Order: sequence, then C-alpha cells, then structure tokens
Amino acid sequence: MSSYRKVLVTGGAGFIGRNMIQGLLDDGCEVTSLDNFKIGGQEYIPDGIRRDVEWIEGDTRDLDLLLKAARGHDAVLHLAAPSSFLMYEEDPVDGASVTTHGFLNVLEAMRRNDIGKLVYASTSAVYEGNPVPYTEDMPLAPPDLKALSKKWNEEVARQYTQRYGITAIGLRPFSVYGHDEFSKGGYANVISLFVWALLHGATPVLWGDGNQTRDFIYVEDAGRAFRTALAADLPTQEFNVGTGIETTFNEVLKLIGGELGVEVRPDHVDVPISIYAERLWADVTRATDVLGFRHEVDVAEGVRRIVAAARRVEEPRQQQRLSGAQMYFETLRRG
Repeated sequence: MSSYRKVLVTGGAGFIGRNMIQGLLDDGCEVTSLDNFKIGGQEYIPDGIRRDVEWIEGDTRDLDLLLKAARGHDAVLHLAAPSSFLMYEEDPVDGASVTTHGFLNVLEAMRRNDIGKLVYASTSAVYEGNPVPYTEDMPLAPPDLKALSKKWNEEVARQYTQRYGITAIGLRPFSVYGHDEFSKGGYANVISLFVWALLHGATPVLWGDGNQTRDFIYVEDAGRAFRTALAADLPTQEFNVGTGIETTFNEVLKLIGGELGVEVRPDHVDVPISIYAERLWADVTRATDVLGFRHEVDVAEGVRRIVAAARRVEEPRQQQRLSGAQMYFETLRRG
C-alpha cells in the first residue's frame, strides 16, 4: 500500500496501534515502535507483531530517545497519547503534557532526521460544540484538555509544514471500538463495556436515556485509515475517520442482546460529566473523495466480533475484571 519502507510508530502497542502495525507488516514495511506500555502492557501484543517489530520502551517526551529511534526511517505514524477522555479527566497535567510535549518532540525528531511524512492521531473531540454531522472545515473551540491539546497539535503540524516542509496528515477518529480492547479496561469503548458486563454476570450501566449517539468505527478500519493516509500523496490537512452513520447506545444494546439471545435491561444513571457529548457523527465526504477511505465493518458485524472475542476469555479473574470495567467512571471527580 505504501512506498514508505521504514516506518516509526509511536504508541504501537496500543489498541489502534497494534491493529495498524499488522497491516503495515502485511504491506511489507519495516516497523519500529516506541511505546511506554502504560495501558495494558506488553502481554497484549500479538506474537507475530512482537517478533517482527523492533520495540523501544520509552516516552515521547524524551527527545534524545526519540531522535535515536527516528534515525533512518522514512515516515512516522504518531499515536502515542492518552486515548480516552477519562484519562485526561483522571490526570489532566500528564495527559496534556504527553499530548503536546510528545507531539512537538516527534516533529523535532523528524526535522532533525530529515523525515518528511507524518500521519498522526488527532480526535473528533475537537468539534464538540458544533452541530452534527462534523465537517473538517468547521470552526473549533474545544471544551476540554484532550480536544484542546489535539487542536494545538494540528496547528503546530501546520507550522512545521510551512517552515520545514514536513507533510502532516491529521486523522480525527470518532468512536473506535473492536475485538481486542482488553488492555484498556475501564477506558474501553462502550460497546466492549456493555458486552463484557452482559457476558460476565453484570448489568450494563447506561448513562442517561441511551439516546446519545456515536459514529462507531471498527479498529481494523481505523488502522487502515492511517495506512491509507501514509500512502496518499496529499498535502498537510485533516480527515475524519468514521462511518458517516449515527448509532444510539440503545441501538447498540439491542444489537448485543440479539447476538447473545437475551433481553437487555440496563441500569440507568445520571451522566456524570458536565461536558459529555450527546451526539458524535462524522461527515465522511472528504475522507471518501480525497483520501479514498471508506469503512468496511458495520456495527452489527463489529458487535459479533467483540462477543466472539469476549467469549474466548476463560480465566475467572479476567472475567471478573472485565465485568466491572464499566464502573471505572465512579473513581473520577464529578463535573
């Protein structure tokens, strides 16, 4: 798919990263990954990826380490940052620091090593406050630190394009979910949290009335979007990574119930976060027409895959951990 042969990936052990890396290896790329293994640890890396990738343990805020890691590579795929809104709520200082300081170090390492192509993870959260569906040219006024930090990244990327000629494609993933989210625990997508609860003896906890929506994009599709952006001969810009389809949480629970053959009766709780997004929905016109990316996995198929993967978990302690993961939000400050 890509003409780039030697690729540095930051955050390659993460949920999107390890799915994306498998595709890069299939494309014939040589991959080095820098990761601090903070979420989940190395045990979640599939054996093939573990064997075929050069792994470097470290933090993107370590510029000297990043300069060495980047040496000799053709391109960089940057995913290393807290992936969940809840992570920033839990530790705002560290979340913003990793996201901004780490990103600037990536750009500096590229500049000093004469690497000209970057694909990086921004976030759909930059749009919040706008009407849906979200289009890439909307004005942005992020309401929280995650979104603000990612918006800053986009602006710095454009500056490095203008001053140093680095091409930087920013991808704004919407609600990424998939079969192997076990490493994320309570930070996992709500689809996984609902499935884990139902399969392992807990009642799903539903924030509000369940009519909130997300544009759910399967993790393998999300990983393919990054590989597509890497291969594309396009100037610096941003793209939505979604399906263009809104799905309510109630609809998700109905799909899960149908797959499991049970009637789902969730426990409803008040939404615990004041800036919680009621609707997330991507306009995918630019991604389709310019980037050439379209999703392949719909939510019904994604639910089937998650259920199948969760059924393979046989260890009782792991089952217990998964069944309670949805309650992680109770540990966070309210507001």
